[in-house]
Amino acid sequence: MASWSEIERIRKDTAAARSIARLLFASEREALTEWETGFVESIIGYVDDELTTRQVEKLLEVRDNLVLVAKHRGFSISRLLRNCYEARLDLSEDDEDWIVELYANGHHSIRRGQVGRLMRCARQLGLIDESSAA
Repeated sequence: MASWSEIERIRKDTAAARSIARLLFASEREALTEWETGFVESIIGYVDDELTTRQVEKLLEVRDNLVLVAKHRGFSISRLLRNCYEARLDLSEDDEDWIVELYANGHHSIRRGQVGRLMRCARQLGLIDESSAA
């Protein structure tokens, strides 16, 4: 999560916000949702003096969700993903397809924005208990 000082700095510096947006659009475009793509494009074209705090929070949230993580709260993402893959038939069809796709694409790390779903699947499969997943 972005710090308040970073949010305030970028809120007042639209060039910095546009720079972040251009970087996201150029390097992570395929990972952005349709809404995020439209939002990032709107920041690239932003012409006013300052952004709202909420706009900056959302921009930094999009940026942070795209960061790759290999561990989460002491859990190895690779191990959790492998274990979920092996037990995937007990998941809903959507979650099963998602796990299969992640596993097929390499399973050493995932995007921060995907961690919650992986943890939910692992809890549902009984791979981790409720107290260690919170």
